[in-house]
Amino acid sequence: MALKMNDPLVRDFIVANAGDDSYKVMRSLAKGGLTDEGISKLTKFDVNRIRAALNKLHYLGIIIYTKEKATDSNWYTYTWYVKKERALELLNERYQEKLRGLEKQLDFEESYVFFKCSRGCEKLPFELAFEYDFKCSECGSVMDQMDNKKEKQGIQKQIKQINDFLKGS
Repeated sequence: MALKMNDPLVRDFIVANAGDDSYKVMRSLAKGGLTDEGISKLTKFDVNRIRAALNKLHYLGIIIYTKEKATDSNWYTYTWYVKKERALELLNERYQEKLRGLEKQLDFEESYVFFKCSRGCEKLPFELAFEYDFKCSECGSVMDQMDNKKEKQGIQKQIKQINDFLKGS
C-alpha cells in the first residue's frame, strides 16, 4: 500500500506524535528526498523550524537521511526521505489498537442504558444512576435517560474509517 499523506488518519497520527509542522514537512517529502533548504522552499518554514520537525520525525523512525560532504567547504548536506514502510507499520499498529478500543466502547454503548443530567455532567449507566437515585453525582440535578444514538453513530463512523484505512494497507 502507498502512504497517502492526505489521508486524515495519517495526518492525525503525525500531528499527534510530532506536531503540525512535522506533518507539513512530511508532506513536502512525499514525492522524494529533499534537503533542508528544499523543504524550506516548499513549506516556507525557516530552517530551524524544519530541523526541529525533522528531528521529531526521525525520532519516530519514519524519515531517514543521507549525507554528503561538500569538497570545497567541508560542510555536510543532508537529504531527507520518508521511510514509508515504517510509517505504515506504525500507523497500522496505532489504528489496530484504536480500533479495538472503539469496538469495546461501541459494545459498552450498545449494552447499557445511560442517564445524564440536564447540565451535561457525566453520563452514567442505569445501574450507577439507580444507586444515586437518578440524581447527578456531580451537581445533584435529576438525571434523565439519554439517547446515545449519535454517539454510537460517531463510533461506528470512526470504526469504518479505520477499517477502510487498514484494508488499504
